[in-house]
Amino acid sequence: MSGDDDYVRETLRHGNLQVDLDDANPRPMIAVLDARPGMAAKFREKIIELVREVRREPGCLAFTAYQARDAEGRFYLYEIYATAAAFAEHLQTEHVHRFIASIPALSTGGPGNVIQLEEIPVD
Repeated sequence: MSGDDDYVRETLRHGNLQVDLDDANPRPMIAVLDARPGMAAKFREKIIELVREVRREPGCLAFTAYQARDAEGRFYLYEIYATAAAFAEHLQTEHVHRFIASIPALSTGGPGNVIQLEEIPVD
């Protein structure tokens, strides 16, 4: 078992990534990721690869990457999955595993940087 595999496995067990498969509501979230010093361009390339792959997933409603204007090397990934089950399937894809495995070398972030969002109902 490689260190990358261990990191991916531990990341996928993180509380922020847990899913309730009975939840049929859309699953919006945002990830805030900072590149390691000198790694912003390389990390940006990895993010672009991830976006291209995730947008092809049947349960992905939106996946948009942003780069902060005021913070060098800070990226935001805004994601919406049709259901919790779609998000669970997303977490099992090879492209997600590859991206997670690249995080220690390219970013200071981790699973704690993924925030699941709940819409505030407005009448």
